Amino acid sequence: MHPAQPNFFVVGAAKTGTTSLYHYLDQHPAVFMSPIKEPCFFAPEVVDFDPQGRRAFEADAAGLRAYLDGPMRRKRSSGIVLDWQDYLKLFKHVRDEIAVGEASVSYLPSTSAAHAIRTRLPEARIVVMLRDPADRLGSHFAASRVAGATDAGFIDWIEAQLAVESKRNPPFGAIWTGRYAEHLARYLSEFPEGQVRTCLYEDYTQVPSQVVADIFAFLGVDPSRPIDVTRRYNVTLAPRRPGLEAFLRPVRRTVRGIVPARIFERVLAAGSTPRFVPTPDDRARAIDLYREDIHALEGLIGRRLDAWLDPHSQIRFPSTP
Repeated sequence: MHPAQPNFFVVGAAKTGTTSLYHYLDQHPAVFMSPIKEPCFFAPEVVDFDPQGRRAFEADAAGLRAYLDGPMRRKRSSGIVLDWQDYLKLFKHVRDEIAVGEASVSYLPSTSAAHAIRTRLPEARIVVMLRDPADRLGSHFAASRVAGATDAGFIDWIEAQLAVESKRNPPFGAIWTGRYAEHLARYLSEFPEGQVRTCLYEDYTQVPSQVVADIFAFLGVDPSRPIDVTRRYNVTLAPRRPGLEAFLRPVRRTVRGIVPARIFERVLAAGSTPRFVPTPDDRARAIDLYREDIHALEGLIGRRLDAWLDPHSQIRFPSTP
């Protein structure tokens, strides 16, 4: 009996609600989701973009090995899986599910993932979630501030990020991720149009049940199955009490895997508010990065994106569902 293989991928983008989508899809009895959400098998370059990434990968090696060789009855929040046989272990509990998938947001901006997926799994279906790139960049900036990675303002952070990303080959990073037309074009060149479904974050936040049902139909499973879309995952928050956040950050790292992540979510949410709303000047600088790409994307998806080009557009969806 051949081991099960994935037949669909949620490829990103980051900060567009893919964590919530992963959990929503996982509720359907005809859908099997990898117990590790972001195995990143088809974008192995993510390990080596900076020394910190390589160190984290190596530090996790023993824990990941124990998980892959174990029963895998519980979800694991992270773990980059680079060996094909190890990757197939993620799907060893597949029984009669119709749609078998995983969600790695590194696959959308990766310059090689689309081709790598098509080479191994040419019948795979691809789900892409796209968010106003200026808003998405603001969300990434907010997450960087929460993580303590920057104390700069938004525009200064953009300039610093541009400098960092300019030195990366292959390209990767928060700004590069927002060049959606370029990334989507790679998938459309590798897969028939009918195997690629592009969704917009605006629709997802307004009518999540409908968007999820449409994705179920795209994956060939019953779209009428009731799904709970009320819980939001991986929401970027700003601490009302910075001292509490600073205290909890190293504690969270120390007890990761021992104390459930939801406990920290509740503690931090109790002392937090939705993060960072860009000013029109902030948005204008971010839009300048993406203007030509947005116009190209309009042509690819057949939809006007005027609000994405407006620096005065309201930040309608500051948090990730």
